[in-house]
Amino acid sequence: MTENAHIKGILLACEEINGGGGIAGRMIDPIILDPAGSDARYAALATELLLKHRANVIFGACLSTSRKAVLPVVERFNGILFYPSVYGGFEYSPNVVYGGAVPNQVVLPLLEYLLQNRGKRFALIGSDTLYAREVNRIVMEFLAESGGEIALETYAPLGATEGHFGVILSRLSDGGADAIISTVVGEDSISLYNAFSAAGLNGERLPIASLTTTESELGRIRPEARVGHISVTSYFSTLPLPASVSFRSAFHQRFGSGEEPGVYSQVCYSQVHMFADAVRQAGSDETDTLLSALSGAVLKGPAGDLFLDTDTNHASLRPLIGKAAADGTFEIIWRGANVIRPDPYLVGYDRSVAGRMTA
Repeated sequence: MTENAHIKGILLACEEINGGGGIAGRMIDPIILDPAGSDARYAALATELLLKHRANVIFGACLSTSRKAVLPVVERFNGILFYPSVYGGFEYSPNVVYGGAVPNQVVLPLLEYLLQNRGKRFALIGSDTLYAREVNRIVMEFLAESGGEIALETYAPLGATEGHFGVILSRLSDGGADAIISTVVGEDSISLYNAFSAAGLNGERLPIASLTTTESELGRIRPEARVGHISVTSYFSTLPLPASVSFRSAFHQRFGSGEEPGVYSQVCYSQVHMFADAVRQAGSDETDTLLSALSGAVLKGPAGDLFLDTDTNHASLRPLIGKAAADGTFEIIWRGANVIRPDPYLVGYDRSVAGRMTA
């Protein structure tokens, strides 16, 4: 599901660029390969793209394990990976352009928001992934310093059913937590939310606060199971910026009005346009020249100005917190007062970031 959202953002950007005459008259002809969720296949297909197809630029990978499988391949053969997903940080490669948020940009603002508005006792429910465990380590360290408590910490295997999540949720007694912090990913998040609703729980009273649920997942959750839950990210389709309105309109026209573009589509869309701008600026698509042009690049995208940090190759982003509605969209209830510079290694642990947020 997440990878499908990636592809849609990539295709929309490619079609826009080609419709405008391409890059200096050259059309983009994307090569789309399906790793079918296998990390080993991700590495094999990355090798195929770089050696057989002579494509030095790759967009994609979703889970952190997939990225880590691709990373040594792009470094060995001097390619570029545009990575579009939120992840747990603690990584840098000169051959990767990181477009997704890292913990200081979304995890810390969400925790501050929850402590200020919900309470101090939280349940941690995640998919059994590297991302979930790394994020929850940060969450527990933060709460230990902030007077917060962990009511439950548990991880579900990928592919967990509604029944599996029903058993997990039954372990939460009434009033046992003020919010559920979710790092459940993809299709499994649909099962989590539907199980939550089936258990008679109410999102207004006990919200699932997700770091991974976007419009792509929300649209496939039962309408009654959506309401009241919150997500933190750098983009929602309801963001009232002119570039966002245009992007949403183009997305609806291309893929149908029944599907909302979320952050995964938006980041891929923006990264493809950033790549095209870098080729135009550099006058070349050679790897080292492109990486030089991308360093410190700025793009006016649907989420606002997108800055690439020269020290880390990560994007500076403005955090948003949205509240899910029955119609499959998010009402933006908090917006960062400032763009937050990426700190993938949490060197400057900033506790006051949400205090600088605005409604």
